[in-house]
Amino acid sequence: MPKGWCPEYFYHNPNLEKEKSMEEIWTEIQYYSGEFFPDDTMHFKRQTDFMVPLPPLLYEGKFVKGMFLSEGVDYIHSMFPRINELFISMAYTMWSSIPYSDKAEVYLTCYDYPEREAWFKKINPHREDKIFIGLQDADFTNEYAHAPVFATPKEFDILCISRISDVKNLPILIEALKTYHLKYGNILKAVLITGNQDLNFNEDEKRILANLEAIVGGKEEFDKYITLVGRVPHGHELNTYYTKSKLVVLTSIYEGKNRTINESLTCNTPVIVFKDLSKYTRGNAPAFPEGGGLYVPEFTPEAFSDTIHEALTHLEHFTPRRSYLKFNGRKNFLNRCIDSIPYYCQNLPEYEPGKAMDNMWLDLAMQENYQLSLNAFLYGANPAIHHVKLSEEETGIMDFFNARFMISGGEKILPKKVENNA
Repeated sequence: MPKGWCPEYFYHNPNLEKEKSMEEIWTEIQYYSGEFFPDDTMHFKRQTDFMVPLPPLLYEGKFVKGMFLSEGVDYIHSMFPRINELFISMAYTMWSSIPYSDKAEVYLTCYDYPEREAWFKKINPHREDKIFIGLQDADFTNEYAHAPVFATPKEFDILCISRISDVKNLPILIEALKTYHLKYGNILKAVLITGNQDLNFNEDEKRILANLEAIVGGKEEFDKYITLVGRVPHGHELNTYYTKSKLVVLTSIYEGKNRTINESLTCNTPVIVFKDLSKYTRGNAPAFPEGGGLYVPEFTPEAFSDTIHEALTHLEHFTPRRSYLKFNGRKNFLNRCIDSIPYYCQNLPEYEPGKAMDNMWLDLAMQENYQLSLNAFLYGANPAIHHVKLSEEETGIMDFFNARFMISGGEKILPKKVENNA
């Protein structure tokens, strides 16, 4: 199990490959995993995500396992030792490392990167049978819940969503706004959503903000360049900010898979990111689909400023939502998973690649078992069985599935703590 954290220079140096081999870089990325393991300290009553893109199904005498994704796959397996009889387990890390879960059949890895996957399997031969899919929980974005807000005019030139942290490289945004003013003669209307309730900042955040203000000559000048906003709830309110903005920008060069990209594109707002964003875990995979935005060619304020100017003067060339939905969104997520996991290719009745949403057996089975269409389930019509927090004290969702499916020998899958008390 990995320990520690990636060194600070990962967040600020886009040229590490000039100093280290790719194997050394990948090894350092693997220092930390966002997964939650059963033997972690303070794990008692710990909650972990349990997302179900497809539930178990029994129809016309045929049983097909469901699939779930979680950052706590091994923890869930420790509570439900026979859960693999009901579900295919997919692990993700909430970070850029490849998962380490022993129990997961599938590793969600942010991006497809065959060379990195081959390296990982080489140094972890006991995990070489794992299935790698270049997705992350952020890719399970609900493209209907995140959509343009009707009749909302563009009021901001730039929107940035970032906590106030040294690792986010916020100075380069302020420097770029200043450069834009000097080079192109305009002060852009920029908004930074910080996530801080009522804009209450701790001492470290105040230090960073003071440094940002100093770049443009103090707080009064800073307020001319950018407006700070506190916590914005997900849903209509956040979608309104995306829709009001002409561009969404990221200042990071090292992330897991930033869900802001997905949410912005689904709200039909193009994105600007540095070409070096997560390049050591992204390889040749795009950060967004063609037509969704622009890459900043160099990690400099002037290059950032010039790319912003290019985008703002050619907004009609972007097709963010249309481009995004060609390859992304929940329907595409389900298709990718089903097509990548041999179990479904071999066991799902009427299977055709890329056509899960057209599979009549799936839709009929969903209606029979859950009184929902496949589409309705996928988009959370019953969130109580679609996306919950699971813990040793909160096992209701498994009780729900236990009540509907008999496991081998007519026995039902039970939480480990119940079996031990029997």
